[in-house]
Amino acid sequence: MLRKFGVLVSLAFLLSSCQTSPTFLNPASTTASHEARLYWIILVMALVVFVLVEGGLLWTVIRDRKRPEDIAPAPQFHGNTRLEVTWTVIPILLVIVLFVMTVQTMSAVAQPEAQTDDLNVRIVGHRWWWEYDYPDLGIVTANELHIPVGKVVQVSLESVDVIHSFWVPQLSGKTDVIPGQHNTMWLKGDKVGVYTGQCAEFCGTEHALMRIHVFVDSQADYDAWVANQLRAATQPQSEDELAGYDTVANTCVSCHSINVGEVTDNAKSGPNLTHLFSRTTFAGGTYPLNEENLRRWLEDTQELKPDSNMQITLLPEEIDQIIAFLTLLK
Repeated sequence: MLRKFGVLVSLAFLLSSCQTSPTFLNPASTTASHEARLYWIILVMALVVFVLVEGGLLWTVIRDRKRPEDIAPAPQFHGNTRLEVTWTVIPILLVIVLFVMTVQTMSAVAQPEAQTDDLNVRIVGHRWWWEYDYPDLGIVTANELHIPVGKVVQVSLESVDVIHSFWVPQLSGKTDVIPGQHNTMWLKGDKVGVYTGQCAEFCGTEHALMRIHVFVDSQADYDAWVANQLRAATQPQSEDELAGYDTVANTCVSCHSINVGEVTDNAKSGPNLTHLFSRTTFAGGTYPLNEENLRRWLEDTQELKPDSNMQITLLPEEIDQIIAFLTLLK
């Protein structure tokens, strides 16, 4: 039995090491650093208390166990004022220390006052993807949030359907996204990199496939990304590209925002497609964005993401044409 348990534990550790999971214990921001520090302090204090209490219990059980030669009842001891005061005062002091440290951490991660140079982002939760709106820049994108390193990002959170929760563990704590309610939070990435997160409130069938990718860019890379998002999309030229453009213009814009040529639509029920292939993922940040996965998606969206709102039937040649056009949108 113990051998099987050991094998299972070893297998669990092995599998968990195959892919790095996002965790606030590997912080990339001031907020996550404060949270991680408080966590480790509480863990160490709890471990010390556990070892002392369990060690004392085991020592007492072993020392005072009944032996075969014991005939008389075990001696009874009543009251030890000094010991009782000690084990009452120490927990009280520990709770006071933890309370003070928790208040300090809450103060450290509280949302800072907005400054004129802060980046403002409006994040909207949909089932099951994230919309990112940069109101000061006129940029609307989906699933992948780009922010410059070291800059405070003031975030406004909204939902168009059910309760979601925005959580990128290495950058911030989680904040609920509630229909009809305006919540706020803030982000600041201290290290350049890509940080993943997850909707942290069960929101339906594909809750697990509502993922978050935050790109903390250098200032130069962020400026280049902004310039690319603001430029006009590449115009279709070939026969297939033009045919795909027509299909998108007559069908897809009923749900998707897209600004290409004369097609300018601000529909928000689906992700913005204007610069689709400037992103690395799609379908709620779940699948790598490439022609193969996009083809699978257009052939049968429900296979890749059951219960998604996109349900469409296309002919093989229409799929080829749409892909030919969409791959231009970089």
